[in-house]
Amino acid sequence: MVKKAFAIIKTTNYMNLIDTPQGAHYPVLVFGEVLFDQFPDRTVIGGAPFNVARHLAGFGLPPLLISRVGRDDAQAEVMKAMERFKLDVRCIQIDPRHPTGAVKVELNESGHSFEILDDQAYDHIHSGTARLGALAARPQIVYFGTLASRHTTSYRSLLGVLRMSPGLKFLDLNLREPWFERARTENLIRQAHVLKINSDEFEVLRHWLKLKGSLESNCLQLLNRYGLRMLLVTRGEEGAYAATPDGLSVDFSAQPMTTPIIDSVGAGDAFSAVAIVGLLHDWPLSTLLERADAFARKILGIRGAVPENSRPYDNALTGWKEAP
Repeated sequence: MVKKAFAIIKTTNYMNLIDTPQGAHYPVLVFGEVLFDQFPDRTVIGGAPFNVARHLAGFGLPPLLISRVGRDDAQAEVMKAMERFKLDVRCIQIDPRHPTGAVKVELNESGHSFEILDDQAYDHIHSGTARLGALAARPQIVYFGTLASRHTTSYRSLLGVLRMSPGLKFLDLNLREPWFERARTENLIRQAHVLKINSDEFEVLRHWLKLKGSLESNCLQLLNRYGLRMLLVTRGEEGAYAATPDGLSVDFSAQPMTTPIIDSVGAGDAFSAVAIVGLLHDWPLSTLLERADAFARKILGIRGAVPENSRPYDNALTGWKEAP
C-alpha cells in the first residue's frame, strides 16, 4: 500500500540531493568483505559486498570493489570468480599474513546460522590504497556494511573512503553477532544517506533507542535521529517498507512464495543491489521495493548468494523494460 506518492524521486533526481561527482568512472563503489561461505555440502564465494558487486555487474553496472584477501589458495578462486563475473580486481588487496575470509554456514528449519571466523584478510584493508581507489572511482553511490568494520584497520579505511567519496552513501547494516557494538554502528549510520535493514536489525535499533509506537513513527524517528535521507526495511514474508524524513512512505506487501526456498543466504544482498539500481535510475519508491523484493525472492530459490549465470539478471532486466 502506498501511503503517499514518492514525489522526491518521481519529480526530482534523488542524486541531486547530495554532491554527485562529475565524470564518475564507476557508478558504484563497494567496500567490504570477500569471503567463502562454507555450506555442509560445498563452499561458495560470498560476503555481502561481493554479492552486491556481482549483482550490479549482472545488471550491467559493474562496480569497483575494495576488499582484501589472503595470499592463499582461496585468492586464486576469488580472482577467477571476479573475472567470471566481469568485476574489476584492481582494488583487491593481497594480505601476506591473514587468510581469505571464511564463514561456516549451518542450514536449519528457520533458515541458516553463521560462524564468522575472526582476524581475516578483510579485517585489514589498507587505508591508503583504499582511498586511492575511491579517488579513482568517483562513484555516484558507495555501498558498505558493518562486518568489515569490526576491526579498527578496516574501519578507519572505510571512514577514509567515505570522506573521499562525495556520492550517495548506502549502508546495508548486516549486524552479525558478536561482531558489532553500538558506538561504531551508530557512527556508520550517521555517515549514510540511505540505510537498509532487516526486521531483526530494526528491532536492535528500536531497543537501543527505546522506541515505541508504530512502524511508521519508529522509522521517522530513526531517519531524524541519524540524519538519513531514506530508510529501507526488509520484512521477509511481509514484504518491505521504505520512508523518508519528510513523511513519505511506502509499505509493500509481497505475494506468497510459489517456489521452494533452497536457502536464504544473500537474499538481503540481492534486495540492496536492486535498490541501488533503482536509485541510479530514479525509480518511484514503490517500483524500487517491488523489484528489489521480487529479485531477492529469486535468490531464495538457489543455493548460495549469487547466480552462476546471467539468466536471472536477463529476465529481470527484460521485465523491467517491458513494465508500463
